[in-house]
Order: sequence, then structure tokens, then C-alpha cells
Amino acid sequence: MQFIQHNVFAFLAVFIARMAIVPFDYADLSIGNYLWLPIGASILSYLLFGFKTFFGVFIGFALATIILKGSFDAVSIFSWLGRLSSSLAPIVAIMMMRFFHLSDFFDSGKVNFAHIVFLVILSSLVSTLAKFFIYPINEATISNPVVFIQSYLLGDVIGGIVFIYIAVKVFVPLMVKNKLI
Repeated sequence: MQFIQHNVFAFLAVFIARMAIVPFDYADLSIGNYLWLPIGASILSYLLFGFKTFFGVFIGFALATIILKGSFDAVSIFSWLGRLSSSLAPIVAIMMMRFFHLSDFFDSGKVNFAHIVFLVILSSLVSTLAKFFIYPINEATISNPVVFIQSYLLGDVIGGIVFIYIAVKVFVPLMVKNKLI
């Protein structure tokens, strides 16, 4: 039951975060959204509930993509792989930080923002580089690789920090009060 609750939380966090930033999307794939909140939602889900929330995170990304594209058939394989990389990037970053013993995200019940900001930056870097190698680089899709990397990386970092800051200040105290975490 707890597995389902945690995945529903992850799904809702990613789905709502993705749908909330639709007005900031660009029609051009080579320019990323400069407020990519879903990366913060996925990072927070993994920090609070562990990697078992991968399914909720991925389904949140997938359903939002299907709704925004209009149908399941309208989503390209590159888009699916991009959503998969967005879902996996925080896991890879957390594992890298654990390997180097930099994963003290919560010290004595308090949030260690320095480690979380580093996690957001590392997750953003992993996600951006993965998408850079997944998406086809040509005039029709990504005409300027430098702008692509810059906009995706900057949007992930800003969106991740904004989402986590707001969530930690507003929602985590409520979740602790109600013994959800």
C-alpha cells in the first residue's frame, strides 16, 4: 500500500509540475523550458521515498507528454527516450553522490540545501547530456547544440531549485506533521 501511495505522490508531483509550466514551453525543441519544474518533483520524490517511485515519476512524465502532444501516436521515440532520461537522471546523480559520500541530504531532520543544490545541478547535467545524445542533431530538430545545452541545463537547474525550495518550505512540514514521511 505504501508503494502505491509513494508512486501516486511522485506521479502527481511530476504531472502537476509539468502541466504548470506549459505556458513557458517553446515550439522549438532546441530551446528548453527555462523553468523545468518536473526535475525538482522527481528529485524530491526520490529523496523522500527512494528509487521505488521511478514508476510514478515516469508515468507522470509520460501522461503529461501524451496529453500535450494530443495522443499516444504523436509522441516520437526521441520524446519517450527523453522522458526516460528525465526520470533516470536524478537516480544516476544520487548514486554518483553516494559513491563519493556526498549524499547527506537530511542532517538531523533538517534539509541540507547545499547537497540538494549540488544534486539538482548534477541531475540537470546528466539529464541534459543524455538528451543531447538522444535527440537528433540536424536543422529540423536541434539546429544549435550550444543553445540546446545551455537552455536545457539552465532550465533544469532553475526549475529544480525553485520546485524543491517551495516544496521544502511549504509541503514537507505538512507531510511531517501528518506523518506522511
